[in-house]
Amino acid sequence: VVMCLSLLKGGHGAPSLLGVSCGSVGYWSVVLLNIPVLALLSALAARSLLKRHERRLAIGYEYAEGDVQWDADKVVRYPAIVACAAIAAGMLGVGGGMVLGPIFLELDLIPEVSSATSTLMVLFMSSSTVGQFIVLGMIDAEYALFFGIVGGVLGAIVGTKGARALLQKTGRTSIIIFFLAGLLIGSGLLMVSTGVIQLRETGFTNFRPVCGRAGKAAKFD
Repeated sequence: VVMCLSLLKGGHGAPSLLGVSCGSVGYWSVVLLNIPVLALLSALAARSLLKRHERRLAIGYEYAEGDVQWDADKVVRYPAIVACAAIAAGMLGVGGGMVLGPIFLELDLIPEVSSATSTLMVLFMSSSTVGQFIVLGMIDAEYALFFGIVGGVLGAIVGTKGARALLQKTGRTSIIIFFLAGLLIGSGLLMVSTGVIQLRETGFTNFRPVCGRAGKAAKFD
């Protein structure tokens, strides 16, 4: 859905399917259309989860350890938390897994289930983000290919195999939680230090107009 709306909006990497130009009323209408569309999809998903939970309660279903009981409070509270966290993650440039991991643990998911679910969701979010960057003309093909192979493929394989080996050796699922905590702390420190260094060296000069050329294309302006 997000990718389709991006194609309708267009950018320096791909023309708008509707023929709208950046900064026009049509352009901003498509941008703002993301909000009601995604809110509607979230509401439909919440309604489905709530009805399923009510049916299970009616038949006396016994939830297993780690199963989420999607009551009326959870279907409202957690989507709101995820929405706010996702906005912050997008503005700061951190990965979606850093946002989803703590939320899944807050839901009392089993750490292995939390890790696997987060990884699958990050796959879809990352694919959507890459597609939007392509439309906006912000992708450097060489960097994207290198980091996609090293980080996306090899990193995922090593991380999955390593975590599984540690779990089998120690039998302690808390290892995943400690790894996640270390990743969050390390990423936060690196993000702050990088921001301070860039601010000292360039100030606020890295800001560009919304309709200006972006990414690699901006070097030729």
